[in-house]
Amino acid sequence: PPKPDEGRLAQQIEQRYADIQTKKDHFVTLGVPQDASRDQVKAAFLSLAKVFHPDRLPPSLPHLAPKITAVFESIREAYEVLHDDARRKSYQQAQQGAQAAPKPPASSARPGSPAAARADTNADDLFRMGEVFFRKRDFAAANEHYERAHALDPKPLYLAARAWAVYMDPSRKADMPRAKQWMADAVRTDPNCDRAHYQLGVIARVEGDMDRAERHFREAVRANPKHLEANQELRLIDMRKKNPPKKGLFR
Repeated sequence: PPKPDEGRLAQQIEQRYADIQTKKDHFVTLGVPQDASRDQVKAAFLSLAKVFHPDRLPPSLPHLAPKITAVFESIREAYEVLHDDARRKSYQQAQQGAQAAPKPPASSARPGSPAAARADTNADDLFRMGEVFFRKRDFAAANEHYERAHALDPKPLYLAARAWAVYMDPSRKADMPRAKQWMADAVRTDPNCDRAHYQLGVIARVEGDMDRAERHFREAVRANPKHLEANQELRLIDMRKKNPPKKGLFR
């Protein structure tokens, strides 16, 4: 059975995971005020990473691997947005715009009309809507939009996105192997699909296969040198090689 401190960690992971399902904003995720300095944002991130980085998950809690991964991804996303002044400004403007915008009227386009068809058959628009739902942790809606986008235009990017939505959906654990296969299919179809490589790298890291994880992260960066998350993963791997921790990444 888990030790008392592991039991507390399990509770923290479950609570954090429940929190991100309620679509809390980046400031709430990091626990910093709206006017937090970059140093405050970084300090908050490092403090949370010491608790919620997937490397901190004890072997006795393997069932929480998908949840702690989702939690850490939300923490990292919040850090990357709020630590970058330009991205933070855009994020806050988007927040203010969403609060001020009136609710749009129901569409007047009749089903089957040209306007409805255009709205329903643009793969790129469907993909972008899927991204919006994914950021809100609405994995079912994200998957639906990614799937429709891929049906209209079978880009490996769309398949990789759908695979990640399925993999991250806690209600679809039975479909994880299928999701991993879709990611592999995306890479096989397009070796430069950085998204699929990154996702496969995260999965390999969670599964404890750091060699495979590093290979995928390096492929993601090869395909897209500006891939922030893959570059950060490689920096963490390099840090571990230079200073191998006894237990976990941050001790």
